[in-house]
Amino acid sequence: MRPPRFLGVPFELGRPFGAPNRPEFQIRVLRAALELLERQDGPPILEDFPEDAPAEKTDSEAAWACPVQFVIDQEDQPERLRPVLAEIEQLKPWHEVYVESRGRAAPSVSGLELIQVVRLLGELAEGNPAPETASKLELREVVRLGCDDLRTWYTEATLGQPGRRTAQQINEWFWTETAAAYLIAAAAAELAHHEDPWLRVLAARAMVPRGYRERLSSGLKQSKGPQP
Repeated sequence: MRPPRFLGVPFELGRPFGAPNRPEFQIRVLRAALELLERQDGPPILEDFPEDAPAEKTDSEAAWACPVQFVIDQEDQPERLRPVLAEIEQLKPWHEVYVESRGRAAPSVSGLELIQVVRLLGELAEGNPAPETASKLELREVVRLGCDDLRTWYTEATLGQPGRRTAQQINEWFWTETAAAYLIAAAAAELAHHEDPWLRVLAARAMVPRGYRERLSSGLKQSKGPQP
């Protein structure tokens, strides 16, 4: 897009000001964006907002959790993908509940099926710089949109379960408790050295939210993420 000024915010997609009903925080985000207009050291001027979104208020003080146990046999699949595929199998019934209650699921923005996205990320995580994507889009677009598709599917699966949870709780669960998060982080770690500069930027800034990068990176070094 090549914007002359850009404020990157570590908030979930669709909430550029962080969280609802937090006017003081939203004003800080807006002021940070407008202050870029006063700078003369660009363009381009690319800045990251230094704060995470504040927690949303819920009706219950109890923390919500979506436990997943990796018990499904995936021996015929690549080792790195087994936890993710097992995770998806366990979440499928809840996703079906969500689709039945809402009448539809979000369409694939990458044009790939969910398992195709998982396999693409797996190939990237294994160091394949140019995997086949079955898409007319450039690799960087398929990766970016594929990650969106994967997170959206997981979000829908959690919303199919009983109870009420906030977007922040779902986001925290995804990035701290799922094998899918480790797969995305592993792919991002490999793409950080890709010959395509746009893929390097995508890996460094967009694939994993800033607040979770260090934790996921540490987990990858220790055990390569959750194991079955």
